[in-house]
Amino acid sequence: MKDVAPAGGVEPVPCRSTPLAVATPLPPIRPIVMPVSGALTPFVSGLAAVEVDPIGPMTLSVAPHESLVLTVQIGRASHCIEQKGALGENTHITGIRHWTGSFRPAGDCYTLFALLTPLGAVQLLDSQPMSGVPRIRARVADLLDAHLTSAIESEVALADTLADKLRRFASWLEHRALMPRRHSRAALRAARAAMHVRADPSIAIEALAAQECVSRRQLERDFAHWVGTSPRHLSQVARVQTVSRLARRHGGSLAGIAGAAGFADQAHMTRVVRQLTGLTPLRFLQSCATPLSRAFHLASGGGTIYL
Repeated sequence: MKDVAPAGGVEPVPCRSTPLAVATPLPPIRPIVMPVSGALTPFVSGLAAVEVDPIGPMTLSVAPHESLVLTVQIGRASHCIEQKGALGENTHITGIRHWTGSFRPAGDCYTLFALLTPLGAVQLLDSQPMSGVPRIRARVADLLDAHLTSAIESEVALADTLADKLRRFASWLEHRALMPRRHSRAALRAARAAMHVRADPSIAIEALAAQECVSRRQLERDFAHWVGTSPRHLSQVARVQTVSRLARRHGGSLAGIAGAAGFADQAHMTRVVRQLTGLTPLRFLQSCATPLSRAFHLASGGGTIYL
């Protein structure tokens, strides 16, 4: 693992010039990111953590993306382990979303995020089917032995700094990912195909089925059962995230980005982006101005997760 680095935009940027004698307050949400490398790379595509002060009512949005998100949340008080819930019940998994949703973030807490690849979800969750799992914030203790979630929550709580907490989380993920154990062949088949869709959203489902030596219909059933979505939806989500990455890395016109992301034309891109996010492509690309959204740009290679 590489060293943890502060996320871009964590330091506040005042709207107007600030006299040097006036101390600039810390923002209420302070994220950091950790580059993923080595043995963890096939299983986790991004790692981030955030410290949140006690905050008033606030509404944030999260856009569909091609990762399943594993989170661990603890409080910041002296009784931090039980501050947000009973020990072992503060670790959650969120599946691949169908559309952008709004939520109110918890205040006075630390939250750690791992963006799991489909292969990582199968490996870390012991081939648990995702079809019957709530898509948003399912408790991992209901899927695995609660001793596992209790252990990682205790590990995170005992670490001193936010960076230390994220390092311990990354070590736990790597240990889980590399543990030798048997997995469902169908789950691995679906995960491999989903990894191909993430890498190349234009790939034909027939080609993936041929690679896995199954029918198209069988592979679609595998997707629904083990990944919790369809190949078509995953490809649309991956294309929308490609729009974000292309715009942030290279810029260019919306028409050029649409072609590079695999859309038929700009109008096609606009329909899909609006369907998944509720925004036009231009507003989608301009909507991310918070420390949290900038952190996830870094953690996901330029993707847009938080709006």
